[in-house]
Amino acid sequence: MTDREERKRHRLLALRILAVSIATGCVHAEKRTSTPDASKNDPALAATSYEVPAATKLAARPAPTSERTRDDEEFAQPLPVEAFVERALRENRTVQAAWHNVESLRYRIPQATTLDDPVASNSVFPIPSVAPQYSLMGYNPYNLTLAQQFPWFGTLKLRGEVAERDVQVALAELAAAQLDAVAAVKNAYYTVYAGLKTEELLVENRKVVEYFRMLALKRVESGGSRQDVLRAEVQLSELDREIATTRANLASARAALARQIHARPDAGFRTLSALPKADAPRAIERLFEVAGAARPELRGRLAAVARDEKAIELARKRFYPNITMGLTYMDMEKTNAQTPRTAGGMPNVGLFVAFNLPVHKRKYEAGVLEARSRAAADAKLVEAQADAIWSEIQDLHAQANAQQNVLALLRDDILPRSRKSLELARSDYALGNVDYATAQSALREVLQVELNVAQVEAELGKALAALERAVGCELESNSAGPSTPAALSTPTSRDSTPSIPPPTLPGPFETKPAG
Repeated sequence: MTDREERKRHRLLALRILAVSIATGCVHAEKRTSTPDASKNDPALAATSYEVPAATKLAARPAPTSERTRDDEEFAQPLPVEAFVERALRENRTVQAAWHNVESLRYRIPQATTLDDPVASNSVFPIPSVAPQYSLMGYNPYNLTLAQQFPWFGTLKLRGEVAERDVQVALAELAAAQLDAVAAVKNAYYTVYAGLKTEELLVENRKVVEYFRMLALKRVESGGSRQDVLRAEVQLSELDREIATTRANLASARAALARQIHARPDAGFRTLSALPKADAPRAIERLFEVAGAARPELRGRLAAVARDEKAIELARKRFYPNITMGLTYMDMEKTNAQTPRTAGGMPNVGLFVAFNLPVHKRKYEAGVLEARSRAAADAKLVEAQADAIWSEIQDLHAQANAQQNVLALLRDDILPRSRKSLELARSDYALGNVDYATAQSALREVLQVELNVAQVEAELGKALAALERAVGCELESNSAGPSTPAALSTPTSRDSTPSIPPPTLPGPFETKPAG
């Protein structure tokens, strides 16, 4: 075969390859156009496609019949605040979101500690006349290369430690979300309690006013003035207005409580008729100590500082090269070799090592300085968080003690005297010794004191709930103060930065949310 015929044959071969490539591309384009949803034909794609879980889809309100029935059965009787707290830790959507955020960050650890995927490349030389030709080896139709990059020693470990510290920060955020939910539930619960108590007192006082109205009517029959009857009717109208306003506020408080526990907003929540006796803790220094160990925001800040320290070490690793190791396979054949008589046709296998050259020192130095600055910023945030905690505890502790003193004064001194004055006014009015204005004033005074007692009871409960949130754990029933969790260390003074180990639990409340 002459050289001219050989070149002609090569051109025909090239044209055939080009035609096949164009036809293959058209076929692929046609497939993509005809089947836009590839997951229907590829089980692997269908398995990895994202779908919103049913538990996170928004449900229209009012809730389905089954959910409405469940809420009605669960809240059909007066419940203590602990029942609502348990429900909130299980159903609160903000807590669940924080929990899933922790889970997502945990899945980041194996990603950070695993090598990058190896790289495979294949070079094809279909035209022998323009392909690599070796007189002793023959025609080289294609080369196959496999390569794997290895970061510098210790880099993967540091990446994993940084990812683990991110999980610790997320755990602290989960604990804070749980504490926020508990505080919000208690705040709404005590508001509902005050509303129910106020409604009950207003209804009872309406009965008393109705009794005075009957006495005034009897006086009219015996020749007395009708002015007392009109005053009683006006007072009844005022009480009806206050009852309507109280019921509207009660509905708002119930809706706020329903939001925290993911229940129907129109559920008829009922609290206990009387709140358990609660005392404000006296030892404020003990509160400072426990807050330094239990407050999740402080633990989260410390975890962020520990993460930043690892990030500084990781930034220093960029001064060292990444190593790439690989394997090369060169196929050889006698067919189509320019010198088939001398060509051996034996494939070649080679190993290679490569590495990048970290010559941009200023770039890597800037990365280290960036990590150091972030660590310094987070360290200052730890101090700022500690200052905020001390100030918050001081303020709430003073509020709780003030509410407790006011409540004791109202219960033990003012309320008994007001009730005694009302009894005297009632008997004197029945005998005609005093006018209706005097009896009305005594009745209004008792009502106001009783309403103040209910309101201060609720405010004391709210203050203690806020104090628990500030400390980071539940307060003991006695006045000595909260107990320190066994797994947490306690600082010796409020001026020293607490040394707190990373949290190992989802939060102060070991409740895994549903869904």
